[in-house]
Amino acid sequence: MSLHRKKWSKKDKEEVLLYNDQHGVSQTSREFNISSATIYNWKKKYDELGTVGLETGSKTSLERELTQLKRENNELKKLVAEKELTIKVKDSLLKKNMLQRPKK
Repeated sequence: MSLHRKKWSKKDKEEVLLYNDQHGVSQTSREFNISSATIYNWKKKYDELGTVGLETGSKTSLERELTQLKRENNELKKLVAEKELTIKVKDSLLKKNMLQRPKK
């Protein structure tokens, strides 16, 4: 097994998908030494975005939405963590204040 991945050009991907249409996934996988999952992913992107989907770094609408949701989720986690810290500090200060009050 090689230590690096082959970089596939848009033209190479189109050739693989054309071969796949004619011979099926398992034969294409063996012929081009590529995983069937990769072929399915390329096919999905090609079906959704056309040849633009085969360019390096192209994302489907679901992948873009997932990236956006992950970003929003991380921001919300940070906000919640800050709020929890604020509440803990306030509780701590309140307890200290209650302990320092003179008893009547």
